Amino acid sequence: MSLELVIKENTEVMRQLIAAMQSSKTFAPDAPPQPKTDSAKKEERKGPFWWKSLDGLKTGVANDTTALKAIIDANAGIEITKVEYLQLQEKQAETTKSGEGEVEQEKLRLEDQPLPVAVALAALYGTAGRYLNNDKLAAAVEVTETLNGKDRNEQIDALTMALKGVPRATKLHGAGVFDLTVQIIEHWEALPGITERRDYAELLLDTPRDERASIKPKIAKKETKFEVEDIPEDLFDKAKTLIMKLTTGGYRNEAVEILSKFGAKKLGQVPQENMVEVVALAEKALEG
Repeated sequence: MSLELVIKENTEVMRQLIAAMQSSKTFAPDAPPQPKTDSAKKEERKGPFWWKSLDGLKTGVANDTTALKAIIDANAGIEITKVEYLQLQEKQAETTKSGEGEVEQEKLRLEDQPLPVAVALAALYGTAGRYLNNDKLAAAVEVTETLNGKDRNEQIDALTMALKGVPRATKLHGAGVFDLTVQIIEHWEALPGITERRDYAELLLDTPRDERASIKPKIAKKETKFEVEDIPEDLFDKAKTLIMKLTTGGYRNEAVEILSKFGAKKLGQVPQENMVEVVALAEKALEG
């Protein structure tokens, strides 16, 4: 540094000192202003941010502080931790699932099912048919409503026809019909015909519900007898009624087989002298 520059700087310092003494201020040499550093700036928080409504029933995610501030300022929610957010989400999912289950269970009630469907549920699933779901109900409805003879279930058709002939059974709700059907199926081998099945159903209905499990069917064989003096018209009407019962009750194949035995496709084509035999064969088929 040159001597001239040193003298110049000292002169400036002396000038500032004299000025400070005259103004009674503490002397402090001029210093250049210090620049602000980046560390002084407050860092902005980065999202996502989790929040819940004030009643705790709703949750959500805000992508940035602006969105979060808008939610809080509107009293729509408060900020929560991610852990609390996930816990609330899980709780809401369980509540929703439980609610849907209750709706489904209320909708699919065994008590509400008609007689044919209740019979089908018992025949297809046994006691497990009591616990309904969409698949079981769909299968039961399909087998009772199908018009395709090959897809029909002969046991279900026979049980349905038997119980429809029991007035008290037709007045039961679905669960009552289901219980009767399950017990009849348990003794199926001892109930060869429609008459025996109806008699057993009546016997069960005469018995208190809590005692029915011990009731077994009464086996009584009977032979069908026809009076020789029956006129052909009476026999024809009787045969017609029985053939119709077979056809509509799930025994269509048996009805066709009986008629074909006499070379006929219709009852009117059967010779009069064979009408008694038609009646006997039809009743035997109905009895199982």
